[in-house]
Amino acid sequence: MKKFLCVLILLPILLINTVNVDIAKAVDWTNVTWNVMGDSLTDPNNTLATKKYYDYIQEDMHIKKVNIYGISGSTVSNNSNPMSERYINMDNGADLITVFTGFNDFSRNVPLGNSYDTTNNTYYGALDVLLKGLVQKFPNKKIGLISMYAFSQYPVNNQFGIPDYAYVNAEIDVCNRYKVKHLNLYEMDSMNLATDGSKYRAFQNHLNNQGHEHLAEIMEPFIESL
Repeated sequence: MKKFLCVLILLPILLINTVNVDIAKAVDWTNVTWNVMGDSLTDPNNTLATKKYYDYIQEDMHIKKVNIYGISGSTVSNNSNPMSERYINMDNGADLITVFTGFNDFSRNVPLGNSYDTTNNTYYGALDVLLKGLVQKFPNKKIGLISMYAFSQYPVNNQFGIPDYAYVNAEIDVCNRYKVKHLNLYEMDSMNLATDGSKYRAFQNHLNNQGHEHLAEIMEPFIESL
């Protein structure tokens, strides 16, 4: 009798897991349009790598179309070519939207702000503007934010005495607020350019082709989970 009860308890769990797997497999990526936003790591004009992470992903997942919105030096805040403003001009018909960011807001000493900020002159506020805007512009679409990885070019703290990981924590906080999934590269040893990931490093903190390929391998299951 006990064994029978265990089977009855486990059956709904197995069915739920099966449904989740089936839904993931059911996505026809050949019909998906992907908006890719970011800074120099996403900028197609950045020649430090001849093939970017989105090229590898599109090729492997057979994604129909990739719209690239990467600008070198771009910040989320209003410091430089702000993503919190540029998202407005992205293709409305996209099914998948990812934002890969954080480097420049930290290195350009953008004030971190706090979780109550709602304007893009601080990092917290800019994230709020960006993510709130994305979920409104792309309702019921797949949206994900990818954090910076660990690096060694800059001091641990910026001129405000704020450590780089505080900017990653801000991303996690605001993503949770808007129920946007977050991929935390900062915590991954294989992406740490100062240690394990040093083989992926090009000039300064940019990635070489091998680094972009490794990033793509990490991002694919994340994208499939959105």
